[in-house]
Amino acid sequence: MMKRKPASRPRDKHIEVLVIDDEPGVRSVLTEALAADGYFVYLADGTNAKEVLTAKQYDLIITDLRMPVMDGLQTLALAKEKSPEAKLIVITGYPSEETLQLCRELGVARYLVKPFSIREFRQVVRNVLRGKSSIVQ
Repeated sequence: MMKRKPASRPRDKHIEVLVIDDEPGVRSVLTEALAADGYFVYLADGTNAKEVLTAKQYDLIITDLRMPVMDGLQTLALAKEKSPEAKLIVITGYPSEETLQLCRELGVARYLVKPFSIREFRQVVRNVLRGKSSIVQ
């Protein structure tokens, strides 16, 4: 588990975000964006997601759906168990009505389809944390 401290702007509340994706490049880009906005970021992939999810509670969990070992739906179920108050964002390059419905049932706040811009991603994160987001927009 890797933790990065925020680069700027202290927040009223220490917000801890877990990013779970099997692509190192995606994790890196999302981490940079989140850290620049002042969030404390933790990283995982499908192989260590279970360990990282059970280590502590998070305010926001962002996960890909298609990953080896532990896929996004398994990750979401464990996230709801271990961090029941956490907001959930799913990012996927393979959207489907079936996974969208499953995400709704698991309480996902936002289902974000790749590719997306960093600007859009940052706005989605802000809206989800403020409770101002529907699962699809």
